[in-house]
Amino acid sequence: MEFDERPNEVFTVFAADKTEPGAFNYPIYKLFVDALSNTGLIVNKSLAKGVNINIMDVEEGKIANLSLWEDKPIIEAALMYPGRYVVDSVYSKDGEPILDASTDRLHNIAGMYVGKDDPICIIRTQKNFPATEEAGSVFNNPHYVAGNTRGSHNMPLMPVKINSAATINFCIPIVEALVFSMHNGKLTGPFDGFSTPDWDYIREIATKKALAMRSQGFIHPATLVPSELEYAEGYNAIMDVLHSKMKPIQDQPQKDQRKESYEDPD
Repeated sequence: MEFDERPNEVFTVFAADKTEPGAFNYPIYKLFVDALSNTGLIVNKSLAKGVNINIMDVEEGKIANLSLWEDKPIIEAALMYPGRYVVDSVYSKDGEPILDASTDRLHNIAGMYVGKDDPICIIRTQKNFPATEEAGSVFNNPHYVAGNTRGSHNMPLMPVKINSAATINFCIPIVEALVFSMHNGKLTGPFDGFSTPDWDYIREIATKKALAMRSQGFIHPATLVPSELEYAEGYNAIMDVLHSKMKPIQDQPQKDQRKESYEDPD
């Protein structure tokens, strides 16, 4: 991200652990698209115009420049699948950079599981950009993200204090908020954005959601779909055994006896 420093430059760094870049899809959507989550989209003249959002296909290595508000349904369809489509950057309609996020998937680089991606996101705040409080509050509903132990589960993203250790309670994905101000190139901070008492309540919500999900054991959606499992080699080896034991069903209709397409009864 490159920009001309404002007289009082303010930005927040969100650093996540035990998860993937798509973990930021939901909070970024709330911040720039959902007025129920961010009143600034109504009362801030610049944000009300909409923004330009670059969305990357991390499997194909391609990127699409989409614009609010005309591309809202397309943006929503893409962000629906955070394992493949992730927000790369956000710009104002005047071309000012607002947000930049890491998009690397380590297993795509190494060709095997070598740990979760531990994504990071930088958001410029105040004035024509989201307020610092607006950027932070979109993390107050711990949403389910991919990652966790062995990188193969869905668990809530817990906002934590700076330098919090990853828990050994099945390694709940975490995110920290480092708030900085800058003047003439000199940084002040960071302030710990998730350190205030109200976030203790949010952490309790995340813990309860995590325990509820883990109570489901290995049954999806507690675990990721096979194509997203980070330890796919072991799973595939087991499934190969299953497939070797599969036999045709007796009296099964032949292909030419099946309907070629589903007909809606309504």
